[in-house]
Parts: sequence; C-alpha cells; structure tokens
Amino acid sequence: MVEVVGYDKTFPDGYMNPFNVWDFARPSFFCPHDLERVGSISDGGKIICGMSRYEKECPGPSSDSNKAREFIVYSFGVSVDSSFEAELLQRTNARIWGYDGTVDKWAQQVPEWIWSRAKFQKAMIGKVSDGKARPPVFSIQDLMKANGHSYVDLIKMDIEGAEFDVLTSLVDFVNEQRKNGNATLPFGQLLVEMHLKQAPEGVTVPNDLRSWLEWWYSLEEMGLRPVSNEDNWIGDRVYGMPRFMEYTFINAADKERNLLLWT
Repeated sequence: MVEVVGYDKTFPDGYMNPFNVWDFARPSFFCPHDLERVGSISDGGKIICGMSRYEKECPGPSSDSNKAREFIVYSFGVSVDSSFEAELLQRTNARIWGYDGTVDKWAQQVPEWIWSRAKFQKAMIGKVSDGKARPPVFSIQDLMKANGHSYVDLIKMDIEGAEFDVLTSLVDFVNEQRKNGNATLPFGQLLVEMHLKQAPEGVTVPNDLRSWLEWWYSLEEMGLRPVSNEDNWIGDRVYGMPRFMEYTFINAADKERNLLLWT
C-alpha cells in the first residue's frame, strides 16, 4: 500500500490532500459500550470507551467502605487542564498517578483535599528511565513496577511526540515477556494524542509513511484496537495541517483483566 500511494512524498504534509495521513489509521473497531467525552471540550477532555462500565464496576466515592475494585489510571501530560482527571475522581473510585515535567502539580480542577487519590510527580515519560535527569525520566514499565501495579485500567497520554518511543519501549518489553508466556500489554484502554511534528531532542518521531505504518501495525499486533479519533484543531492551527490526532484504543487481547470486555 505504501508504494501505491506514493512512499516518496514529503511526510506528513504530502499526505494531506485529497486524503491525509490519518486516513491510513481510521478507527476500525467498535467500542462495546458507550463513547463519552470526559473533561472539558478543549484540549483537556478525552473520549473514553465505556465510562458507564467504569462507573458500574468501580463506583465512587472512594472510601474504606467501598468494596468495589479500584479504577487505576495513569495520566501522562497534565499541563494546565486537569478537568479529565477531576471528572474521573468525581464519578468513580479512581486512583490516579499523574506525571508531567513542565508543571509542579495538578491544575486547579483537582483540589488539594483529593490529592490522596491523585498522586502527582514532576517527571517526564520516556523510552528509558533516567533518575538523574532533571526532571527525572521514567518508562511506563518502570513506573508500574515502582508503583506496585501489574495492570492499569486506563492510560491518558499527551506527551508531545514522545508517545512513539514510549509505546515502542513498552511493546518491546512485553514482547520479551512473551518469550516465557502469553503476555499482553498491561492496560485496558489508551487515550493518546499523536503528534507528527519535528521530534524533540532525544525523541524519535516517524519521518515517512513506512515508519509511521510500521509503528501503527506494532500496536495492532499487540491487540490494541482504535475505537475513536478526532482532530486536535487547537494544535493543528499552528501548522495549518491536521498533524495532531486524539485516539482512543481498547486492548482487545486481554479479556481476563480488561473490564471493558467482561460479559
């Protein structure tokens, strides 16, 4: 397919008319529940598959008397809008671990009195951990080990181009585990903003259609299925091109742990 559409075009802007690069990665799977926007209508809000299922299986509020399983959430990239995290905390018994190297704490939507359920650390997310960096850098797999988690229900990721390296690192880690068993990606749902722009220092961003599609296929091979996408026009206005896309994936390969797939 790459050869048919012209693999030598300038990437990504050469694939913007009459189709764009995201047309190669349309949502091809149906969410088995509802699709709902959680959080603000601006950059802070995200589309979740199965919010009603999370509310049913992990009802709020979180307390010692609440016997429901906890809803474990990782939030990578907080910036100045925490409306998404605030709504999860309000509607479920969620416990959230947040990381962002550009701010010192949650935005105002998550008040201090609820910080016992919403831990925050000023840190970056990368393909390899570096505790000596300032701010420190952590891979997802190392964070999960440090936090004592073998599985995360939902990951929100907006890390300005580092998502490609970070997810590749996690896929490689799980593939190593597969040599000794039937390992799957350790999360149920992924909400990620993809950024096709100049790579930040030390970060790899796909620079042609072939590398972009190979990266996308690596996610599909691990059982991730896209159920929704939407342009982030707030970011796109900088380039005048649809270079930023919000995706919602569910992990269809882990029926045992992914409560979205429970019957």
